[in-house]
Amino acid sequence: MRISRRQAYFVSWVYLLMLVVLPGITQADDSTSRRFQKLRHFDSTEAHQAVAVDATSFYAISNREISRYEKETGQQIANWKAEQDSGIRHLNSGTVVDGKLFCAHSNWPAKPLKNSIQIFDGTTLKRLPPREFPETEGAINWVERHRNHWWVVFAFYGNDARRTRLVRYDDKWQPTRQWTFPDTVIQRFLPNSNSGGSFGPNGLLYVTGHDHAELYALRIPTQGQVLEHVDTLAAPIAGQGVAWDRSDIGILYGIVRSKKQVVKARLTHASEFGSLKRRVTWTRDERNPILPPRATGHFDSTRCMNPWVVRINNQYNVYYSGGDTHGIQRIGLATAAVNDISKWTRRGPLFETGKKSSFDARWCVLPHVIKMAADRWHLYYTGNAGVGSGLSAFPGIGLATSRDGQDWRRERREPVLSRSREHGDPDAIGIAGGSILRTTNSAGKTEWWFYYTGCPTIGRPLRLNQQKTICLAVSDDGINWKKLGTVMWRDPARDYENIGVAGPVVHRRKDGTFQMWYSAIGTRWGYYSICYAESADGIYWTRGNKSGDNLQLQPRGDGWEKQMVEYPSVIREGNRLRMFYCGNGYGKSGIGTAISSPID
Repeated sequence: MRISRRQAYFVSWVYLLMLVVLPGITQADDSTSRRFQKLRHFDSTEAHQAVAVDATSFYAISNREISRYEKETGQQIANWKAEQDSGIRHLNSGTVVDGKLFCAHSNWPAKPLKNSIQIFDGTTLKRLPPREFPETEGAINWVERHRNHWWVVFAFYGNDARRTRLVRYDDKWQPTRQWTFPDTVIQRFLPNSNSGGSFGPNGLLYVTGHDHAELYALRIPTQGQVLEHVDTLAAPIAGQGVAWDRSDIGILYGIVRSKKQVVKARLTHASEFGSLKRRVTWTRDERNPILPPRATGHFDSTRCMNPWVVRINNQYNVYYSGGDTHGIQRIGLATAAVNDISKWTRRGPLFETGKKSSFDARWCVLPHVIKMAADRWHLYYTGNAGVGSGLSAFPGIGLATSRDGQDWRRERREPVLSRSREHGDPDAIGIAGGSILRTTNSAGKTEWWFYYTGCPTIGRPLRLNQQKTICLAVSDDGINWKKLGTVMWRDPARDYENIGVAGPVVHRRKDGTFQMWYSAIGTRWGYYSICYAESADGIYWTRGNKSGDNLQLQPRGDGWEKQMVEYPSVIREGNRLRMFYCGNGYGKSGIGTAISSPID
């Protein structure tokens, strides 16, 4: 909906751009400013008011017509047009929830104003009974489902634009709270109002006006009644209704009304595809795999995977997950002299899996070991419950503790980090480990940063089945964690990481910069390779100018690593790095090692 400029006034203004990528973490400079990168567009005569999206389709919405299109091809697969006597006058933004399309609707500009949410079958677009609203103050412009609540905006225009309000409803459509918009955003709405809104992958609300090629990121305050303006992001759209693709983290759909186009865009930042400052090359050990599975009867007879290396004096301690003939995975420890990695002593399992129905009843994998204090070690591991398909079988990250790094016990029955189960979150379906860094916060106190893997979707297509993102959580004790959301997702332009990114291993250099090695899955091989990224602050990551710049190790040959290479662990040795990683079948062929070229 919009009004002409003759019906209202235009206000020119200047505002301070606040740049925050995650709640609680402030951007450093313009090199990390966020924006949306156009991926493609689709022609659609219905692209007049808004677009909605689900796992397979997008829905172009006009005042009195909706079309459903196949996401990959843009082919129209369903259409609905309002009958003259239907009462449909002004459809606005939509959202897809549990297979149904919910569209905001009003009879604007007629009086008295009537508001409703029109509901359609998401497959056929058959119209279902609507939800009528008694409110006649402000026109419903968008509706959204988020965190087990319904969210609706009632819009006002021109001199009344500051009356525009966001209302949160419970499942019985009873209002529970409401907020108004900050003046910095209202000024960009004028002479119109808020047109669209959708909650993004890190919990911020992204809203649009009717005109500008930008979105405004807002935070829902814990107290107060005014939304907090966090960020303003340039976007290849022109206002109107938008929708985050909750099956493809980091992807946003919008429209350009004047061109009758639906636009698919990706959230990025200024330095994501800049030059890598420290190129690292690797030489693989000719003796690989140095840690293969053992004979039947051992706990690691079918698989050795997920190495994590700790050096103690002149000895490597490699913690890993071993699989037995019953399909059970448990954590073990292999030790070798630093100067002779051909001879390993193994012991394990270090502890057993959890009881039936627990989060780690079937597997304990992805160990990460860190010394928290002189007499306290933590071993974080990922649990597989043995229930669910694919990534949904990984509900949480557990903790085992030790006084000496040798003898371990599971700390608790419940995970210290769990999947969210909230559709659209980067870890909605499953969660898996990565690595932890000790940092110092602004108050000078120790803080732990946990880079972990989030699994947002499952499904038959590879993109849904294997999609993974790299997320961040923080803690002051290593036990209680606060999730901050995604810091890296797939790159659809690079065929070796266009499906997912996972298993982050993050180092911090003496100069304060960050390095990350991670496992990437793409359509080139259909399995994992090992990639690299750099960051000035640990939040915004650079992946190189062009495809291939950040590719470190890839499948090769016809032996133990011909199918995949994955889950690296990296340790510094003088002016070189040593990497441990696993090969075919997620470690069915064992664990190998590689040494880097000299580094500064």
